[in-house]
Amino acid sequence: MTREAKLEDLKGLFLFRNLSDAELQKAKEFILIKDYAAKDIIYYENDLKKQLYYLKSGHVKVYKVDRFDNEIFLYDIESDNMITKISSLEDDAINCFGNIECLEPCEVLIIDYEEFKKFCIEHPHILLRVVEIFARRNQILECLINRELVYDGVAKVAFSLINDLDTFNRLKKQEIAYRLNIQPETLSRILKKLVKKELIKSEHGIIEIIDPEGLKEIYE
Repeated sequence: MTREAKLEDLKGLFLFRNLSDAELQKAKEFILIKDYAAKDIIYYENDLKKQLYYLKSGHVKVYKVDRFDNEIFLYDIESDNMITKISSLEDDAINCFGNIECLEPCEVLIIDYEEFKKFCIEHPHILLRVVEIFARRNQILECLINRELVYDGVAKVAFSLINDLDTFNRLKKQEIAYRLNIQPETLSRILKKLVKKELIKSEHGIIEIIDPEGLKEIYE
């Protein structure tokens, strides 16, 4: 279901922080809100869009599909964050970087790209928000490059434990293996190896880090 954005929908979101009610009133004129269910696809890799997609609430994953139809997990995006990856504000349309799938029910702002660029010219301080959003996204992509091109399986697991232990413990091990693009059996062997080396301990499936410096040495 798609509906027109209201003032209350924009208030408090990082992208529109510190805008006055009058400014938000103008912004909402070129913004719609669409509700998605879990497992819905927001858009596919290589789609051309003339809208920005901003995740108001929910959780999505970004992935690609190789020539053998295998999913390759890239990263996930949580509430109050831009979904769309902008390469240049000079482009008229946006080439989508990957497939976007909802992991839970989501509310998504659909922002007219041309109107948004005009709004940024009139309100340049909003560009600082855009720059900060994509600076954080670049950090994610840098980690992705290390994970997929530099790290072996052990380094991937060690890096994930150090940087995202809560997620590691929250998700099922099969999901963790999918996100790291390794086999579940490989993940189990690596965790047993790390336990044997007394770098971590595992009780009832919950990982606790014993030697953080030892884990960092694996991937640094």
